[in-house]
Amino acid sequence: MRIIMASNFVQIMLLFRLYLGFLTLSAGSVFAEQILEGYSVVRGKGYAFEIKAPRSWVLDNEAAKDQGISLVFYPTGTSWDTSKAVIYVRVRTNGAAIRNIADQVNDTLRNLRETGSPNVMVKHLKTLTTQDASKAELYYFAGDKFGNFELTAYIQARGSIHFITLSARDQDSFRQATPAFDAVVTSYEDLTKQPAAESQ
Repeated sequence: MRIIMASNFVQIMLLFRLYLGFLTLSAGSVFAEQILEGYSVVRGKGYAFEIKAPRSWVLDNEAAKDQGISLVFYPTGTSWDTSKAVIYVRVRTNGAAIRNIADQVNDTLRNLRETGSPNVMVKHLKTLTTQDASKAELYYFAGDKFGNFELTAYIQARGSIHFITLSARDQDSFRQATPAFDAVVTSYEDLTKQPAAESQ
């Protein structure tokens, strides 16, 4: 009788450990998708760059995949859907119509005006230097039909344009999120670039 009970006890403990292992794996995968102040690498054909979440912001590579956005950031205690200010990353491959940042800005402006925001305006604000000494050109967009306030940093890479956008629902949220946005932009590092010492 004791042997049977011991055998049952061992089986129960093994099942319990397997269950705990499953829970640990599940929790690990969730945390891998939402990382507080973490780094992420964005990769594609011909490009790879690293970017870091600012202090008190979450990096999330799952929340907006259904919208074609592979990487987003939002303040802790909020989510992609509920936050009044979010940051997201996109890449556009160079083509016949889009060869540089000016082309991309004009194309964005044209798209916004053709999709119900005829009064949208754009203004070049400043240039930031990133972690790898790339130049990020910052453009401010206002006047879209949703009333959003948006700031986009465009970085010209070899064969593609990388852009990081801050989108806020109101001016106060926009103003409060701007330092975090600058931190994301300056953390950018093109992993396909040769280090300065090697290029010399």
